[in-house]
Amino acid sequence: MSKKESEFKPKKGIKRQFFGCVLLSLGFLNTLLSVRAGVEPGWFNYLMIIFGSIFLGTGIWQARS
Repeated sequence: MSKKESEFKPKKGIKRQFFGCVLLSLGFLNTLLSVRAGVEPGWFNYLMIIFGSIFLGTGIWQARS
């Protein structure tokens, strides 16, 4: 391994940002498709949106320092 490869450190919070973005996207898509189908969205959809926003926000907060 070269010296440059061993010194590589990923940005902090990138995993949380990715996980939050995935949860947020799935929550929005699921909610929009439920509304489009004429079915009331369940509470789980809203939980995915809330937790996705929290994870995304904490990941951004952690990456800024």
